[in-house]
Amino acid sequence: MEFRRKALENLRQPDDLDSPVRLTRPRAWAVLAVVGAIIAGGLVWSFKGELARSVDVPGILTHPLGVSKVESPQSGTVSNVLVETGKVVTKGDRVLTVVDAEGATKTVRAPFSGRAIALLVGNGQYVAAGATFMTVERTDGENDRLVAVLFAPADKAGMLKIGDRVDMDVASAPAQAFGLMRGRVTAMDQFPQTEQQVQDFLGGNKLLATQLLDQGGPIRITVDPDRDTHRPSGYRWTTDSGPPFRINSWTQVKGIGRLPGERPIDWLLPR
Repeated sequence: MEFRRKALENLRQPDDLDSPVRLTRPRAWAVLAVVGAIIAGGLVWSFKGELARSVDVPGILTHPLGVSKVESPQSGTVSNVLVETGKVVTKGDRVLTVVDAEGATKTVRAPFSGRAIALLVGNGQYVAAGATFMTVERTDGENDRLVAVLFAPADKAGMLKIGDRVDMDVASAPAQAFGLMRGRVTAMDQFPQTEQQVQDFLGGNKLLATQLLDQGGPIRITVDPDRDTHRPSGYRWTTDSGPPFRINSWTQVKGIGRLPGERPIDWLLPR
């Protein structure tokens, strides 16, 4: 009887079919609006935005003519080495004296100007005619200057062209402290360099040649640093002053080429 009484009471109550029903709360609408704005902003950015791109290439600071070997024109015993490693020699300077088989002392002169990188003989050693006794970083070019010579693989070299901006991370001036040295591409070889050509440019330094070819590639790219005589280093950097010292040649660098930006949507679209 109790169930019957409750059922009759429910029949007497009016139906709620015409009462409004709340499907969402105001907070939910706010969340949906924020999500929609993010999606719309992402779509606009994917078409209008631009992502910075760069390409990294290893290299070395040197002079355009690189390092050359100096060969002895005389055979005999070295009686005196007249130059020291790191010293600058001028074309025609006396660099070596050799006592030949007849006891005559012969003088060997520098065939070109530059800085002595390595001496391969010492007093009392025998040197044969045509043998290399010294390597010199040449500075006798008509337009001699300090440049960065980069060695890039073909795919990376194709991303750069003459006139492109390249910043360089210099080993002797950490980028975290002094920033990057600024420069521009001024020359690019059309054909790949052989390992022997790279070694010859580096004065026979096989270890460095192998390192540059393994980490980079056979395409040689020349970058001229931007000069700035008002800075201690003599060059322009990404920081206000750069390092408070001169940058020497024969210093390894990493060139960072700045490429044109890319739209995010291009990552998704087929090419």
